[in-house]
Amino acid sequence: MIDLKPSVPRTPAQAVLRIVSIFMALLGALALLGGVLVLATDGSVGIASGDLWAIATFGGIIVVVAGLLLLTAVLGLAASNNSARVGPYRFLCYLVGLGVLVAIAWGWGLGTFILFNPIILTTTIVYVLVCSRLADKVKEEHDSGVRGETFLRSRHQRVLHLLSEVVIMKGVLTAVVAGVLIVALLAYGEGEQAVISGVSLTVSEAMLVVLAAAAVSAGVNLLVGCLGIWGSNRPQRIRPFLVLSSLALAADVVQVVVTVVEHGPLGPSFDLVFDLLFMAGCTYLAVRILRQPTPEELMAQAVGAAMVAPVGEQAEGEVAGA
Repeated sequence: MIDLKPSVPRTPAQAVLRIVSIFMALLGALALLGGVLVLATDGSVGIASGDLWAIATFGGIIVVVAGLLLLTAVLGLAASNNSARVGPYRFLCYLVGLGVLVAIAWGWGLGTFILFNPIILTTTIVYVLVCSRLADKVKEEHDSGVRGETFLRSRHQRVLHLLSEVVIMKGVLTAVVAGVLIVALLAYGEGEQAVISGVSLTVSEAMLVVLAAAAVSAGVNLLVGCLGIWGSNRPQRIRPFLVLSSLALAADVVQVVVTVVEHGPLGPSFDLVFDLLFMAGCTYLAVRILRQPTPEELMAQAVGAAMVAPVGEQAEGEVAGA
C-alpha cells in the first residue's frame, strides 16, 4: 500500500509565495551567518575594516537585513498555508517598498540615481515587483473565496515536489542575479570598468552573452521545476518532466564521461557531479511515480480491503470460539 497524504490546499499564487518565502529564508539564514561571522571575528574575515565601530555597524546592518528576510519568509509561509493570514505579510512588503522609495528619493536629492545599485535594484524587484504583487493576489483570492486544491501525494511525489521547488529556487536565483548584473552593466559602456558590490568587472559583449545564457538556463530550470510540481501533484502528467529530466541526465553523463576522459577521474567539478546525482534522483522518482497506481486505484484497493476485513475478522473469531 502506497502511503498517501493530502497536501495543504494552495492556490497557484500561494504556491509561488511558498517558494519565494523558502528562498528568502535561505538568504536570511546566509545573511545572518555572515553578520555573526563579521561580529565574532572582529572583521578578520576581510568583510569589514579593523575599526571596531565599523565592524559593529557593518555586522549589525547585515544582522538586521537577515532579520528582515527571515521575518518576510515566516510571514510569507504563514500566508502560503492560510490566505487569511496574508495581512501582516502584505503590510511588511509595502513598508519595505516605501523604504526603498524613500532611499531612491534621498539619493536623487544628493544628485545620485541609486536605482541601478545592485542592492536597491534587487530589493525593488523582490519586494515591490514580486512579494507585493503576490500579497495582493493572495488577498484578492481570499476576498473572492478562492481556495486551493488538495492533492494526495505518495512518498515519491512528496520528495519530487520538494526537489522541484529547489529547481525553481535555483532558477529564480540565477534569473535575479543575471538580470541585476545585465541591467547594472548596461549602465556602463563597453570596455569600461564597472564596480559592482566591490568587485571590478570589465564590461564586454562576451560577458553579456554569458549572462544572457545564464538567464536562459534559469528559464529552463523554471520550466523543469514547474513540470516537476505539476507531475508530483498529478501522477498521470509526470511524463513531460520524465522526458526533460532524462535528457538533462543524459547530458550530464556525457559531460562527466568527456571530462573524465580528458582530465582523469578527478576532472569533473563538484557542481557537475552534484547536478548528475540530482537529476538521477529526479529521474528515478519520476519513473517510480509513473509506475505507481493512480489515486483512484489506491482508493479502490482501500475500499476493497475495508470490505474484506470484517469477514476475515469474523472467521478468526469463529475459529477462536471453536
